[in-house]
Amino acid sequence: MNDLHIGIAGPIMIAPLKPYLEPLRASPAPLPQGLGGSPVVNLVLELLRRNRRLTVFSLDPSLDSEVVLQGERLKICLGPYRARHRARDLFAVERDYLLQAMQREKPDIVHAYWTYEFALAALDSGFPVLVTAEDAPLTMLRYNFTPYRALRALMAYRVVRRAAHMTFVSPYLAENYVKTLRYRGRTALIPNALAEEVFSLVGALARTPSAGRLTFASALDGWAGRKNGQALLQAFALVRERLPEARLLMFGQGHGSGEGAELWAKQKRLTTGVQFAGSTPYFRLLQQLREEVDVLVHPSLEESFGMILAECMALGIPVIAGEHGGGTRYVLEEGKAGLLTDVRAPGDLAGAMLRLANPERRKRYSEAGAESVRRRFGADSM
Repeated sequence: MNDLHIGIAGPIMIAPLKPYLEPLRASPAPLPQGLGGSPVVNLVLELLRRNRRLTVFSLDPSLDSEVVLQGERLKICLGPYRARHRARDLFAVERDYLLQAMQREKPDIVHAYWTYEFALAALDSGFPVLVTAEDAPLTMLRYNFTPYRALRALMAYRVVRRAAHMTFVSPYLAENYVKTLRYRGRTALIPNALAEEVFSLVGALARTPSAGRLTFASALDGWAGRKNGQALLQAFALVRERLPEARLLMFGQGHGSGEGAELWAKQKRLTTGVQFAGSTPYFRLLQQLREEVDVLVHPSLEESFGMILAECMALGIPVIAGEHGGGTRYVLEEGKAGLLTDVRAPGDLAGAMLRLANPERRKRYSEAGAESVRRRFGADSM
């Protein structure tokens, strides 16, 4: 098995893989950033620790032509990712690059993440393919009914018709594909795994929350819509009536200075005590969460899994998420490992936040979450 040449196709962060790209470790030249995607990075890191030979096929919006990064057991082939109009031809340019790279590198098997351009290219390659679904295309379309999302859903439908083997990161997602997309191939439930680097932060970084000042945080990739950040800002205003020293850190795309979240909050006069931190590099985000945050609040209306929930649980941070949020119930073990509430109702969400103002209750959820995530989402389990 150690001779197996594994191809992995999906969005990926490049920086965490730099130690495995030997010629680049001392190079001052900046690495491409990639498209992001901690699930793929975590899988790659664990396979490398297990002495596998990997070729990663991915894309990068900063590139005009292919860049290949090479290490002893890791090769990363990065192609261009168009900024505009890529959905009009169903990502034909991106799929063509991925297909050519796969056929050139000739892996024994291709593991494709997400049911879109990466999976379609892998299925065209002629190699044995495993597809991992990470989101629910028709649900995404319902929350964001745009031509782009409609075309993405069409791509996913084509994958479902062709893929013989698929894994799903939560029971909710598996049920969604079987019921709404009528998937009839072989299935397995394999949740996203956390990298050992996440667990190691617990011992490396001390928790230093300000005495008497409770710090809440959110980390949402996108403002409004399915992510439901408005409800959190409204709930936090209610919390401040009881805890006037509390603060809220909002991380993620759309939540930086001058971006959608802050503009909306200013219009509604809901900025008091809120810091709009915006997009933050992955490990820096985890470090800041570990060092400063008492409670993570995840108001998203739907998640297929919810990596940030599992990551915060691993860091010992108690979490609040939606009781009807799809995969969130699975990640939080039906409320045993985190607090579930109605995130659509700002009053209910504020009530959950105030319940976790109790130090003993926070400690119980912190311990239960850390135990749960290590047992279920550690690399060995995955």
